[in-house]
Amino acid sequence: MRIHILNCGTIRPRGARIFVPDMSVTPCLCLLIEDGDRLLLVDTGFGMMDMEDPYRTGYSNVLLNHPRDKEQTALRQIKVMGFNPSQVTDIICTHLDRDHAGGLPDFPKAKVHVMRIERDSALDPPTLKERERYRKYHFSHKPKWVTHEATSSQDWFGMECIKEIDGLPPEIVLIPLPGHTRGHCGVAVKDAKGWLLHCGDAYYTSKELAEGKKAPLGVRCFRSIAHINHAAAMFQLDRIRTLLREQGDQVATIASHDWTEYSRRFSENINS
Repeated sequence: MRIHILNCGTIRPRGARIFVPDMSVTPCLCLLIEDGDRLLLVDTGFGMMDMEDPYRTGYSNVLLNHPRDKEQTALRQIKVMGFNPSQVTDIICTHLDRDHAGGLPDFPKAKVHVMRIERDSALDPPTLKERERYRKYHFSHKPKWVTHEATSSQDWFGMECIKEIDGLPPEIVLIPLPGHTRGHCGVAVKDAKGWLLHCGDAYYTSKELAEGKKAPLGVRCFRSIAHINHAAAMFQLDRIRTLLREQGDQVATIASHDWTEYSRRFSENINS
């Protein structure tokens, strides 16, 4: 297996340079996994139709100044890399927010793996806040849902997990991390370098992972607004810190919107 990290949409929220400088430029980091002659995606970022019409993602996202560059979509990047988009057989979503699931319509034949409660919340949002964050356009093609619920009897580095998933390679493990959304989960992938845990929106900047230190004030304020269950989300963040402290030699993490991680991995200043 081979893992590629893609940035599928750069968001530049209005006013963030003043109020939340650590999130003034935020990527949407996704994983593209080569598994033989097929491809798997972890999240999709924004899709082609989102780039053409940003109002599809809701007025709040227009205020956030979401991207309009089709070249950043997973669909275009996969083609540029020399692959056929039809090779994407499975998509594993950390959750179904618009900046994570917007590209689902670009791969209509792919199976979409997600926690059951996340799928249910997205299709029938129980609260006003959730009705805003999930966009019906992203699911109108009737995705081939594969939902997950029961955890495995064996843990993953001390964390409950879902492993040996039918149709997916054993090197892919789901780690439930509810809090940001009801069915938010991490996706762990193992290649020759070891384990990489895609934490979705469990944290926003690697500064949050420092033991005994508070995240920047702006990030803390944004987090309290974005999470559906703030206490649960903070508990998950503590679990990730513990994982890195105890298993950091075997596990690396990545979060969807951490621009410092993007810069480190791509040797590129995303602010340029």
